[in-house]
Amino acid sequence: MNAFVVLPIGVLLDRLGNRVTAILATSLATLGSAIFALSVTPLFKMTSAMFPLMMISRGLLGAANGGCQLVQDRVIAYWFPDKLGLAFGAIVSVIRCGNVLNFFLTSNIAKLYGVPMALWTGALMCGVGCLAAVGYCVLDAIGSRKLDRNKTFNVKSAPIQFSDIRKFPLSYWLVAVMISTYYSCFIPYVANGSKFIQDKYAYSRVTSSYINGAVYDVSIVVCLSTGLLLDRFGGRAISATLGSALSVPVIISLAFFELPPLILTICFGTFYSITVVSLWPCIAKVVPLAAVGTANGIAAFLQGLNIGLTNLGLGKIMGAVEESDIDNRLNKWKIALAILLSQALVCTVLGIWLNVNEKMKNGPLNGRHKKSSPTEKTSLIQSKEDEFYDSIDSGYAIQA
Repeated sequence: MNAFVVLPIGVLLDRLGNRVTAILATSLATLGSAIFALSVTPLFKMTSAMFPLMMISRGLLGAANGGCQLVQDRVIAYWFPDKLGLAFGAIVSVIRCGNVLNFFLTSNIAKLYGVPMALWTGALMCGVGCLAAVGYCVLDAIGSRKLDRNKTFNVKSAPIQFSDIRKFPLSYWLVAVMISTYYSCFIPYVANGSKFIQDKYAYSRVTSSYINGAVYDVSIVVCLSTGLLLDRFGGRAISATLGSALSVPVIISLAFFELPPLILTICFGTFYSITVVSLWPCIAKVVPLAAVGTANGIAAFLQGLNIGLTNLGLGKIMGAVEESDIDNRLNKWKIALAILLSQALVCTVLGIWLNVNEKMKNGPLNGRHKKSSPTEKTSLIQSKEDEFYDSIDSGYAIQA
């Protein structure tokens, strides 16, 4: 669901602006989580309406998740052009803190007070997020006036045409496919890692879950520190390529060697953090501000589609019924990890291509940010430059 809604949401974000989309996305999240919590209450539990309510709520949450991700990326591009790495790293760190807290708190709330209370707690947290979006809108309006920027950028931007998308630079498309391939090697592993560790190392389910969850624990620290270093020294394309390349021996070790799983998991989480904190801010550096929502939407669409197809492939390999023979299960895991390895290898090759392209064209991705003069603009299409920027000239450009 998320893969197919992020693209239109990205276009809508560029048309409506940050404020409206932030309120809309967080409201959908609150509504979706509330409907899901309502579906397990005695009023609807075990009735014919329970399953449809759950499906509707999941659809709303999928749309909201994509919208929140895209609007936060566009807000970062607009307000933190010289601190993209720090801002994005901080957001990812906070998200991972939420993942860890959810892991520890939700099960305890469900155990003490029941599943409905745990779900209503989640709905309450989504409501807090909606209030935070309202607070952002107020701060954004005040900040725009104080900085004397063109306030229409936060309301709507000039429509993006299909021909504009086709003329996004090569660096953007390389980054978008790198995001798609790297997430498709990492996310499916995390989704199945606990079961893999149980089968290969004969650990208990609880121990395997804790080891598998270490990828998120380490990212809390690594994402923020990586963002700081990238803002200071630059080299986003280099670090993204390095992170994906270092993930290759980790996946090989998981498949074929008997190394401690906790060490491998921590390494995988570290390289994941370096790669994603390097890649996502690259989009805002190679496309104009008015197209950031659409550009992120395309990247998120490719990411979600590839993850979904990879998960389907892994499911086909592992089978609907678990193999009783442990050796057969481990052989299937090796094939599954080989698929993930191929994704990491493709990402690495594309990263090398990206660095060569940046070197040849003196691109911005391996440099440090410098504030441009008020008259400088990043051009998407030279022939349409004036028309494209009439409503969004903010006085800043995101460049090397």
